[in-house]
Amino acid sequence: MKPIEKLIGLNIKLERTKRSLSQIEVANTLGVEASYLSRIESGTKGASLERVYEIIHVLGCRASDIFPESNEVETHFNRTEQ
Repeated sequence: MKPIEKLIGLNIKLERTKRSLSQIEVANTLGVEASYLSRIESGTKGASLERVYEIIHVLGCRASDIFPESNEVETHFNRTEQ
């Protein structure tokens, strides 16, 4: 299991690359810097729900393509100590 930011970021990157879109193209459409999109995709920067839905619209994908199933997400309720 991974933190939600990592999973959403990986899914955004997967959907973007499936469509052969660069970070710059998507970022320009969103009106943000490519470095910001890069941080979202890497999971180092969380994005608001509104921003994630903007990305979904720009990519032309479904919310279910971006949001993982709840059993895939690490939370303090299911986190195992390492």
